[in-house]
Amino acid sequence: MEKQGLQQIRALIDQCTEDEKDSLFRELRQDRVIHEFERVIGAPAEMILEAVHSAPELTRRMLRGVIADAAFRTFAVAALEPHGWQDVTPEGNFAFDYKLDDGKGPITVQVKLQRSERGAPVVKDGLRYGFEGNVFITETQKTRTGTDGEDNKTRPYRYGEFDILAVSMQPSTGAWDRYMYTLGRWLLQGKGPNEMATIQPVSQVPSDFWTDDFRIAAQWFRAEDGAKRMALSQVKRPRTTKKAKADNGPDLLDRLQSEQ
Repeated sequence: MEKQGLQQIRALIDQCTEDEKDSLFRELRQDRVIHEFERVIGAPAEMILEAVHSAPELTRRMLRGVIADAAFRTFAVAALEPHGWQDVTPEGNFAFDYKLDDGKGPITVQVKLQRSERGAPVVKDGLRYGFEGNVFITETQKTRTGTDGEDNKTRPYRYGEFDILAVSMQPSTGAWDRYMYTLGRWLLQGKGPNEMATIQPVSQVPSDFWTDDFRIAAQWFRAEDGAKRMALSQVKRPRTTKKAKADNGPDLLDRLQSEQ
C-alpha cells in the first residue's frame, strides 16, 4: 500500500469513535502477534497481562525485578554505548546480570529493584546506616535458597561475585531508566565473614557511596579506596517525648525535633 493510502486510513481512524477503534483493534489482533513470547507460552498478550495483574503480590514483585533487569539493558547499556562501553555478558547463570567493557577491562553488574511495600518505596532513617537524612532500601540476595557442601547458605551474595550494584529507582521515580550505583565491595557485611547483608541502604541523592552515573561507579571500582565499606551505626536519633518537653522545656524539644 502506498504512503497516501496509509494516510487516508489514519484519517478515517481519527474520525472513529472509541468503541469503533476498540472493535477495529480486536479484529486486527486476531492475526497479529505483539511479541514472540505469545507463541512461546501459547497465549495472547492480553491473557498474559491479566494473569500478572491477578497474581499474588510476591509474583508481581518478582516480575518487577525482571523488568528492572531488562530495563537496564534497554536504557543504561544503550546509553553507555556512545561512550565506548560494550555488553560482553556471557551465556549462562552467574552471580552478576551483566558484564560491560569499555576497553579498560570488564566490570560485572548485579541489578536489583528498590524495595517497596504496598505500592510505596520503603524509607528508613539513614543514621542507622551512617547516612544523613533518610535512605531507600534494596535487598541483595539470590532468588533460590540452599546450602553448599560446607553447609553455608547459598542465597546471600559473597563479596567478589559482582563489581557494581545497580538499583532501579522506579518505585520512587516512576521511571525505569533511573538507577543508583555503588560498589559490591562497599556493601554492608552480612552474618558470614564474606557475605553481603540482605538489606542495603540506598542514598536518595548521590553521596560518597552512591552515584546515579555508571561511569563514576566504574571510576570508583578502578580506584584505590582504602578498603572502605558501609557499616551500621550504633548511634540512634533521640526520640521526642512528652516527658522531655515537660522536664527540659521547649528549647530542648525544638533541638530534638530539628535533629530528626
